[in-house]
Amino acid sequence: MIVLDSTRAVMDQARLVSIDDAAIERWARGIAPASLKPSGHELIGQLSGSQEALANLVLLVDALNFCFWSSNPLRFEWRGKTYERYEAMFVSLMLAARYEPRWSDADYWVSIPSAELRETLTGKGELLLLDERERIVRETGRVLIERFDGQFMHAIESVSGRAWPLAVLLMTEFDSFRDVATYHGQIVYIMKRAQICPLDIAICWQAHGHPGLSGLEELTAFADYRVPQALRHLGILRLELSLAEAIDREEEIEVGSDAEIEIRAATIRAVDKMKNALGATGKRVAAWEIDWYLWALGRGGAVQVKHHRTRTFYY
Repeated sequence: MIVLDSTRAVMDQARLVSIDDAAIERWARGIAPASLKPSGHELIGQLSGSQEALANLVLLVDALNFCFWSSNPLRFEWRGKTYERYEAMFVSLMLAARYEPRWSDADYWVSIPSAELRETLTGKGELLLLDERERIVRETGRVLIERFDGQFMHAIESVSGRAWPLAVLLMTEFDSFRDVATYHGQIVYIMKRAQICPLDIAICWQAHGHPGLSGLEELTAFADYRVPQALRHLGILRLELSLAEAIDREEEIEVGSDAEIEIRAATIRAVDKMKNALGATGKRVAAWEIDWYLWALGRGGAVQVKHHRTRTFYY
């Protein structure tokens, strides 16, 4: 499996980040199965429309699912609740699609006026990389029109509804999903958004009574900035002192640097080891379920260590 194999090669050479196997064993023995029950991602099921429209909307959302770590985070109020960061953008897009059904139409992504697009994506606070987001919306629309007749459903059908082949299709056909790095001359496949999109499709469709996608257990962790933060909190990821200090000072870590690639590779490898450690105790859990548990942990108040900050559209 290219993600696991290429990230294993990174960790064989890593100097700045390491994985504490003993900490993983302690975690696996102590974690309650109920703690790993997926939660906190119910919003994806609140998108509305036909099965085809839902597929396009999830693709659009995941094309934009990156870089929400501003110190003045994006905020959006709905039904008496204030949503922040990714959830703020999601709710804004979801409500826009309810008001204007053309948001599920790839032709609309290409032609929508810039001002309207930016107003929809932004609310209170700061949304980073806004120019990149506009470019990606239009690029995603063009690719969908040119290669899949405007329907992401056709892409899903072309891989027989299988999660991992769909992730590979996203990586190869859509430039912004090509989350692939180079580390000491070696290609490293990370594929955060390319892998999370099939899961989001499955969750969204199932919420509306449609069959999900098969093979979700083949997906790896979705290496972002929250999951390694939680792993560091648990003592599973160990950072070289100067890197840890730079992260805690909220200095930006350069995209494509050894530090950034090692953090993300270690995240994927650590979650795979956690999955295997749980399996050895008789607890069968998919990597994406551990990822969701860690993502929620990273957002909670118990975690005091900082997350790394990288200005990129890959995560």
